[in-house]
Amino acid sequence: MAELENKRVFLIVSGKPEEMQAMVSLVERSVPGATIFTAADGQEALFKSENVPPHIVILDAEVQKLSAVEVTEKLIHRKERIAVIIVSPLPDNESFVNEVVTGQVHILTRPTDEKTFLQHMTRAMNWIAHGDNSGYRMCFLTPNELLIREGEKAKCVYLVKRGELKAFRLDDSSNEVLLGMIRAGEFVGEMAYINGEDRNAHVMSLTDCELIEIPNDCLDTVLFSKPAWSKALVKTLSTRLKHSNEEKVVSNEEKG
Repeated sequence: MAELENKRVFLIVSGKPEEMQAMVSLVERSVPGATIFTAADGQEALFKSENVPPHIVILDAEVQKLSAVEVTEKLIHRKERIAVIIVSPLPDNESFVNEVVTGQVHILTRPTDEKTFLQHMTRAMNWIAHGDNSGYRMCFLTPNELLIREGEKAKCVYLVKRGELKAFRLDDSSNEVLLGMIRAGEFVGEMAYINGEDRNAHVMSLTDCELIEIPNDCLDTVLFSKPAWSKALVKTLSTRLKHSNEEKVVSNEEKG
């Protein structure tokens, strides 16, 4: 199966044309470059999934010919890593308990709520991406999610592939003090790794974000094998240093 960062394949299964089109539109808006296939019933879904294994299947609980439970059971036991989002008016507490806990299977009770839909889909994409054994994994965020918390132990560094985040601290009155913006192509959390210290700021997503999470104990090896990432780290550090120097100049001018 192609790496998730290079190609994302979705299979949307529903016998209701309007519902199917709504799901297709949601995926297109939230996942740039997604490849989307559709199926009208359970049998067609399994047939298409065998020809082109999807990363995520969005499945109407009322699908015909094969039940949603039968389709899901067959999909999750395939050799490929496939996540399933079942659109159901009520959560099924007896089926797929372990898979729901791990994030492989999701029960979407409010398909018309775009925020809820995106939360399930980002968690499903995270489950798919975590199967990568190359020393790093993909991380997906929706807007206003906290990626890093000030004071916590640093276990990894992030490279932003898509989206925008902000770094900030809280003053004594719990007001945000903006430290800077983080954009695509920059690293996040690299200073804690370099200094060997705890996180010195909060980092929160401002938009839908896609990041590469690199464990600290893998960073040296990964950077050596990916020169483009090494250049991105140097660029990030240069930007941070320039921003810090500019702040010092402004501060000195204000004091003078």
